[in-house]
Amino acid sequence: MGLGRAPPAAGSERECTMNVILNTDEAHAVLSLVSAQVLDHVDLSDAGRKAIRDWRRAHDIGRAGLEDFTESLNVAIGNYIDERTTRMMRVRGALKVKGI
Repeated sequence: MGLGRAPPAAGSERECTMNVILNTDEAHAVLSLVSAQVLDHVDLSDAGRKAIRDWRRAHDIGRAGLEDFTESLNVAIGNYIDERTTRMMRVRGALKVKGI
């Protein structure tokens, strides 16, 4: 998984950001795990099981559906992190806290 930490901001050892970016193999692992859990533990009709298996097959490694899914998943993860992150910004010399 692509995890990275930016270097601390000038004059601060505490400020840093984190980026989470999944590649297609990692996104495929996530969708395989989640869909397997649903298939194994949720009471679904045969049509529901088939729909999940068809969706999973359409998002298999090497298919365009996986590329689109990976991009959407990365956007969703980034938005989730951003929505729950407290941000500190300097505004005209003062420290402003924005977040949660």
